[in-house]
Amino acid sequence: MLTVGNKVFVPNYGAGIIKNIEFRKVYDTIYKFVDVILMIDNICLSIPINRIEAYRIREIITKDKLEECLKIINQQPYNIENKWNKRYRENNEKIYTGKFDIECEVLRDLYYLKRKGIMPLGEQKILTKVESLVSSEIMLVLDISFNEAFKIISDLGRK
Repeated sequence: MLTVGNKVFVPNYGAGIIKNIEFRKVYDTIYKFVDVILMIDNICLSIPINRIEAYRIREIITKDKLEECLKIINQQPYNIENKWNKRYRENNEKIYTGKFDIECEVLRDLYYLKRKGIMPLGEQKILTKVESLVSSEIMLVLDISFNEAFKIISDLGRK
């Protein structure tokens, strides 16, 4: 999985492509680093190999899994927490898992709240974040622009 050119997803950062794997000297110690160019804002994330598990990097999903997960956004939400601050915490924890299907569940629930006009402003920040994370992965799976990927999920959110 950790080879130059591989498409990966880094929870809380988004999807990206491994640009480089190299040794670097830091304070008289040599470490091996993986550089991932993230699709969100074209940022380069350098991760020391010895910390790679803490970042929970995974390969991006397949087209089949993408189609399956996007259907989640169209479903009716169930069991939405009534207290916004508890819901906020739960959604952040779900996003932190880095699992695409769970991120789509968060999108589904937040889009529902937004359509009903009952989404607090604080949750708008979470919606923006999860839209970016999901869009970045769709972008790499379908080989499309970020705006096209964003349009796919925002169109699903309006239904």
